[in-house]
Amino acid sequence: MIHKLIAKTPQDIKVIRGPFRGSRVFLNPQNSKRKIFGLYEYVLNDWLKTVAPQKEFALDVGANTGYDTYGLAHLLSCANQRKATVIAFEPEVSSYPELTVPSTWSEYSNCTIEIVDKLVGDSVTETKTTLDSESLKRSLSDKAGLIKVDVEGAEEEVLLGANSLLKESKHDWLIEIHGKANITKISRIFSMHNRPFLLKDL
Repeated sequence: MIHKLIAKTPQDIKVIRGPFRGSRVFLNPQNSKRKIFGLYEYVLNDWLKTVAPQKEFALDVGANTGYDTYGLAHLLSCANQRKATVIAFEPEVSSYPELTVPSTWSEYSNCTIEIVDKLVGDSVTETKTTLDSESLKRSLSDKAGLIKVDVEGAEEEVLLGANSLLKESKHDWLIEIHGKANITKISRIFSMHNRPFLLKDL
């Protein structure tokens, strides 16, 4: 384990602490130690541990290296004891072997893990999609979901393409808001849908 923690290339490794403890991931320890030790965005740890196991699916918008993708798969499936669906959206998927490699591992055999190589926004084009259209394709609206969004400032556009999902209170949202100006925009959208929300400073 120690030799993996000092490696400078992606490693097959298990998360040691935090809400994703026990999940098997493929990460570069040089820039992922906080994730491996459960310290990454730690103010969300208790919420994730409570909410995620109650869900049937997760949408990981802005999946990047797949830390949340496989951490959520681990939590939703109760360590692979039940079926779960995780859809990861990452337009630069070819740059992240960390996102694609674990999808075939036995630890996720009870999970349907799908990686969508598109941007998520407020309209559907050849290179872009919306959360509502992707949910409709997979008949997810009747199931309880957790939707994580980390899109470097395009949060409002993602939500504008998710009106149907926002109307359903059984779906919980976890959104990283980039820039103070976007806080008002995101808050307004949730208020329009009569959805309570909590702002936390990371």
